[in-house]
Amino acid sequence: MEMEDTLVGEKTIAFSIAQEILTTSVNIPTLPANGAKILAVARQSKDQIDIPSFAKLVESDPGLFTRILKMANSPFYGELDKIVSLRVAITRIGLVEIVDSVCLFFFQKLLPRFPDIEGFSYKDFWSHSWICAVANRRLGHPNLGMDVLPGELYMTGLLHGIGKLLLAIHFPDDFSKCVKQAMDLKHPLHKVEKDVFGTTDALVASRVLKAWNFPANICEGVAFHQMPELAPPEYIIIAGLTQFAYAMADVSGIGCSGDGLSMELSSTFLGQRPNLKISSKDVQEKLVQEILEAMGGKAGNIRSEPSKPPTPKPVTKSFENRHEKKGVFGWVKSLWS
Repeated sequence: MEMEDTLVGEKTIAFSIAQEILTTSVNIPTLPANGAKILAVARQSKDQIDIPSFAKLVESDPGLFTRILKMANSPFYGELDKIVSLRVAITRIGLVEIVDSVCLFFFQKLLPRFPDIEGFSYKDFWSHSWICAVANRRLGHPNLGMDVLPGELYMTGLLHGIGKLLLAIHFPDDFSKCVKQAMDLKHPLHKVEKDVFGTTDALVASRVLKAWNFPANICEGVAFHQMPELAPPEYIIIAGLTQFAYAMADVSGIGCSGDGLSMELSSTFLGQRPNLKISSKDVQEKLVQEILEAMGGKAGNIRSEPSKPPTPKPVTKSFENRHEKKGVFGWVKSLWS
């Protein structure tokens, strides 16, 4: 009962902070009409997407369309004819990756940039968010039997950390204090946030997403990804998968979440459920390696100059040095350089 009362208080504070953020002089815009349409496409399975309508939607946004063409014409996809239409880009890259990239570019453009603070930079934030989104989509594959839409998992992973972005913009001194304390004491950032703000960045993010009329599954997945055990029963799985993806992103060494404590996959909420496939150490290793190799392959081909490979954070000894010289971060940075 005491835990429930505490959560109610944290939600109340998060609502107050979100309201302040949404009405402050630093403008957090309402979700544009094309954003709602992009979200609807992202949640659909591949075979349900109307490609002509999706192409028209993206091509109507010059900035978004330009970034997709830049990616499609990058060296990673070979020295082929220059692409000038989204439909040809889809043929070259693949529909799912195009949809995922559109979501990434859209929300990065929509949300304000925050000044870098020690231990938490703008580029690192989006790098970590992106790898979390990619990992979360993978967890929605039918072969893991989790029965959650991959598109919803991708969006939850991509936007799980926007509360950090908003706190960094609106309360830079206090948020910087949280990051420093978490790093110094090797504590989870969200627990330090509770001491400083009285709530967590995830609960703040959830309130903003609700104001944007996001589906409840995504809002609650974001809200409880740091504490899936407290989620309402119908949202435990998406919250738990997002926590698992967050831990996978942390293991990868790609970007930085500002967290002071790395969570082992085996200690995540779902990682402790022996009846689930993702609780198997072999499955966990294969999932991490699959994500690292996919990202590393892109990085090695898209940069024209050498890049320093990320240093993975060991979860178990078998994860150590699994992706040396992949140059993953170079690919991620190139998406918004």
